Amino acid sequence: MVTTTNSTTTPTTTPTTRNNLSSIGSQLVSQLGSGSGIDRAALVDSLTNATFLPQSERLTSKKTSMETQISDLGLMRSSLSKLQTAVSTLSNRDTFNAKAVAVPNTSLISITKLEAKATAGDYRLQVEQIAQSQSLSSATFNSTSAPIGTGTLTLRFGDWASDGSFNVNTAKTGAPIVINETNNTLAGLRDAINNAGIGVQASIVSDGGNYRLLMTAPSGETNEIEITATESADSPGLASFNFNENSKALVQEQEGKDAKLRVNGLLVSRESNHITDVIAGMEFDIFNSSPTEVISINITEDRAAAETAIRDFVKAYNDFLKEVNQLTGFNTETKEYGSLAKDPLAKSLLQSVRTSMTSAVPGVDGGFGSLSALGIRTEMDGSLKIIEDGTNMDFRAAMDKHYDKVVDLFTPKTGSTAAGINVTAFGARTAVGEYDVVITQQAEKGRYDGAAITAGTFDTTGKDYGFSILVDGVAASPIQLPANKIYGSGAEMAADMQSLINLDPALKAAGVAVEVRFNQTENRFDFISNAYGSSSNVSFASVSDDMDELGITATAGTAGKDVAGTVDGVAGFGFGNVLLPAIGSKAEGLSMVIEPGSTGGKISFSRGLAGTLTALADNFVKASGLISDREATINKNIEKVDEEKKTLEMRTEAYRARLQSQFAAMEMIVRSLKSTGSFLDGLNDRLPFTAKS
Repeated sequence: MVTTTNSTTTPTTTPTTRNNLSSIGSQLVSQLGSGSGIDRAALVDSLTNATFLPQSERLTSKKTSMETQISDLGLMRSSLSKLQTAVSTLSNRDTFNAKAVAVPNTSLISITKLEAKATAGDYRLQVEQIAQSQSLSSATFNSTSAPIGTGTLTLRFGDWASDGSFNVNTAKTGAPIVINETNNTLAGLRDAINNAGIGVQASIVSDGGNYRLLMTAPSGETNEIEITATESADSPGLASFNFNENSKALVQEQEGKDAKLRVNGLLVSRESNHITDVIAGMEFDIFNSSPTEVISINITEDRAAAETAIRDFVKAYNDFLKEVNQLTGFNTETKEYGSLAKDPLAKSLLQSVRTSMTSAVPGVDGGFGSLSALGIRTEMDGSLKIIEDGTNMDFRAAMDKHYDKVVDLFTPKTGSTAAGINVTAFGARTAVGEYDVVITQQAEKGRYDGAAITAGTFDTTGKDYGFSILVDGVAASPIQLPANKIYGSGAEMAADMQSLINLDPALKAAGVAVEVRFNQTENRFDFISNAYGSSSNVSFASVSDDMDELGITATAGTAGKDVAGTVDGVAGFGFGNVLLPAIGSKAEGLSMVIEPGSTGGKISFSRGLAGTLTALADNFVKASGLISDREATINKNIEKVDEEKKTLEMRTEAYRARLQSQFAAMEMIVRSLKSTGSFLDGLNDRLPFTAKS
């Protein structure tokens, strides 16, 4: 039978169709669950990292690279400093002038110091007399706290002649010893003398239950002491310590003597048993005398120290080259370039040092202007090698035959064609070369020239010779010449005045002093400051009436003058007798002492290889040097990277927040769809044609 259906007939949904729709709805709802079913946090992290992680890694890598550069710059500085240490030894001429000494076994002397400046040669010594100190003892006191009075004890150094007169030693200054209520005992006097710091030793010696003060002067016959007491009117007693031409209350236990010795037959005397200047550069102590014993001393040059220093320098340079190449070159093992391979400063440093090693040293002539002349060759890899092949051009030949030229190759050297111009220093900015020096004004000391006098004798008996003097602007306390003293000459009186002036505590504290001369030609006293320059002067603030007899009045003296001159035509700066080239000139940093009478000359300066390398290294490694500047620049770039990372982190967090917001909105949509899905799923069961039967 055939069944027909017209267009108005509602189609019948089969169970299979109904089950498929139900399955689709169920799958949608199952997929959505309570939301999207997606790990939103992981997805946000993934999207954020995909967007910003490459930038973050780039900045991190950039910072790591710069931090590595900072570290490697420190290694480069350390390596260069090691080279600089080796070079500094070669920049000192004492390294090349080292000496050795041979002395036979003897009980007479002992060598205490041998300097590089010692002159090589053979010396024969004979010790005829050892130095001795004068000692003075006081009367006895019943205790160390016994009162001694108050006032001042003036101690001066000199020589007691056989006739009882005292000749002042103007080269040595004594001291006024002030005794007051705080130290007016025997023990107090002892301490005051010792604390004066003039070399006089005071001690208290027990003598059968009583006590004596024992004073010991420095050794030497011109270091004997004179003591003059000025007592307080209300507390006398200090006169018991007088030891002067008018009163000798103390007992001389021992006189002062000089050491006497012969050097290659020449008799010399010295005030101390510690001899420092008989053989230049060698010091020794004398213990005993024996005119018949001859001591043979042999001083020879010791070039071993210089040779060792040169070999150490070559090794230090090769180590430096190896270490820096690791920082700037290609590592065949790691297949990577060093962190400083593209750093312009590192390249400049390496090139500068290499150039200094291979180039001729400016200012050095005589055929020994480079390391190659010394037998030190540069290898293909840039390292140095000492050639010792037995030829006339090797290292050994240079050291044995041309040692003086080797010294000039390495060490800085100054020279002057004028004996009166002494170059004493140079600076980091001083350019190598020769300079013409012209002196336009001589340095002078401040002075006071007294008026001519007519007196033929110099006698203070019945006179009041007192004055107040200013030296280089420093005022001394009132000074009084000893009363009732007859001087044998104007020179003796001048020596006494000089001693009393320079004894003043204020002048000693300021480091100023005068020289007092008796000008026999003009028959006058001249007072001359020890200092040169415009700040030097000598004047008298006040004088007693009798000082007029000595040609001295209360007037100002004549100020000194600073030296003036030009260096290569450019005016220099004079201070006292020191002339300095103008700042900014090629000769800047040189310092010259100009002796009186010098009108000019030519000076020269060479740094030598060691000096050149020292200045070069210092330019890089000093606190304000090029390496520090480079490190500062890199540190600023690191700070910029840190700022960029902070900005990137802020952008990252903003992007993350935006994604989280977008996914939260999606969740709301999904939840809405879920509700719609649930509604549709229920509707399917309620529709006429899909309802479950």
